[in-house]
Amino acid sequence: MKYVIILLLSVSGVEKIELKTNGLNCNEIADAWMEVNTTYHASRNKDPKLQGNYTTKGDLLVGYICE
Repeated sequence: MKYVIILLLSVSGVEKIELKTNGLNCNEIADAWMEVNTTYHASRNKDPKLQGNYTTKGDLLVGYICE
């Protein structure tokens, strides 16, 4: 079975969220998850080095892996 593994960086380290693809396109699932669960910020606390997609809990989206 194929999975999409979403990688988030939190204060406790890297967290993984595994989602079954159920035969669907891995990249489309990951993109849809990012659209629903994250918001892009051009900077955080006025620091442009901290730009990226963040969850409502403040976790930074690092990326995703299709396995």
